[in-house]
Amino acid sequence: MSQIACGAGALARETLDAILRASTRSFTVLVAALREIFDESAYARFLDRQRATSSPIAYAEFLRESEIAKVRRPRCC
Repeated sequence: MSQIACGAGALARETLDAILRASTRSFTVLVAALREIFDESAYARFLDRQRATSSPIAYAEFLRESEIAKVRRPRCC
């Protein structure tokens, strides 16, 4: 980080801004990973693909499709 010659608190503000940006990026990645782990992203992609809105019927169809895909997946070792 370079020092900014515009006042005593400039370096502290720059450092705090950098920490906040890094924290925000980390939080965004964490949320995205959790959405993938818990199939929320897959469900959103399913809704986009089907051009549907979220509903119990759509979720049931998503679960059926997911189970069919799991059965078709070849097992290794």
